Amino acid sequence: MATQKYSGMSVLVNSHRLRFLVSLSILFTLGWVLLGVLEREAARAEQAGTRLMLNQIRSVLVVKGAEIRLKEGPEFINWAGKNPFEWFESELASYEGICPEGHPGPGKWCFRPLQTSDEGYKYDAADVKGRVIFQPRQPITIGERQGSRTTPLAWVVAVEFTDSNSNGRLDEADLQSGLMLQPVEMKNENERAENQ
Repeated sequence: MATQKYSGMSVLVNSHRLRFLVSLSILFTLGWVLLGVLEREAARAEQAGTRLMLNQIRSVLVVKGAEIRLKEGPEFINWAGKNPFEWFESELASYEGICPEGHPGPGKWCFRPLQTSDEGYKYDAADVKGRVIFQPRQPITIGERQGSRTTPLAWVVAVEFTDSNSNGRLDEADLQSGLMLQPVEMKNENERAENQ
């Protein structure tokens, strides 16, 4: 039987290969963890940005509600469904205007007017009413609603009122107190929405 001889050089080469493989696997694992953390932080940042924009819209609605009350009295029903982005004093970078083909770009906001084919459409063409839509880049949760690249989030400007008869609808006996941003559900690809 022939004995195989080992040289010190082959042990050294194998030792370097082993160190390289161990280092490579550690770097791969760290990279994998880092990507997960970056993705999580990106979603958290987008969620915080969305909440900030919603708070800005709500602030504009409070100011607009006070302005309407001073000029026209406590009648807000004519302002329901309007585009709140028109009431900002400056143009917002993340607002695209009227929704192109129904959806804004990822991370962008738009206003989608109701179409005559939309369920519940009851306004004439001169009275532009519709929904505020946000298309998230990352999966986010706002309140109890979840949005993602395939699931945009939508809201409508609605009348805030005291529901004196507890029927959930604005009646003549109810006191109108201002404007609010109300979430609506996206029903299908045509973006028909119905109040929750």
